[in-house]
Amino acid sequence: MTEKTSAEITRDYIAQHPSIMDCLSYDVVNFSALARKIMEETGARNEEAVMIACRRYQVELSNRRARENDLISTLRNSRVKLKSKVSLINARNEPRTLQILQKIQQSIVSKNNSMLTVQQASRVLTIILDEENFDETMGALGKELVLNSRTRLGEITVESPETIVETPGILTRFSSVLSEAGVNCLEVVSCNTESTFVVTELDMIKAYNLLSSLVS
Repeated sequence: MTEKTSAEITRDYIAQHPSIMDCLSYDVVNFSALARKIMEETGARNEEAVMIACRRYQVELSNRRARENDLISTLRNSRVKLKSKVSLINARNEPRTLQILQKIQQSIVSKNNSMLTVQQASRVLTIILDEENFDETMGALGKELVLNSRTRLGEITVESPETIVETPGILTRFSSVLSEAGVNCLEVVSCNTESTFVVTELDMIKAYNLLSSLVS
């Protein structure tokens, strides 16, 4: 295989570090210090080539500032909702599982107007529902179909304007704020203009405050 050039190594390194990309975008980088750091961590040997690559990458990021304004506008027009007493079930992705869930959803909606959210992966279905419907759902699915489950969770939903559909980076911004504060998201659901994060009960208020401060 052809050995990567210092410029290629630099670009790959920056692409893997969003925080550095942000600093380049805002022009708050000491290029000499950044070049030394890249060389130390990647083994690149040509400092001048690394610095030139950093500066070229910064030029390419110039359009990012314009997108940042769109992102901020979308955030400012979003609102955050908190819901407690949420449960999560992982079940096998089989036709009979979907049939059972369809019946359960009809029962739940007609009975108490609660919502049941289902995410479908290749092998697993993730079900997010109110705790009051947890036992009924677990009983209907049975031990054979249920892989694991959790209760005492919180659900934070960010409702954004339609511009979120055309604005890249919104979901990343939400996730970054939470991860940097040590909040682990058990599930993330994005549906059109709504972004939902399921967290533990202990992290619920913290996550709500973090996302609320982001859109205020």
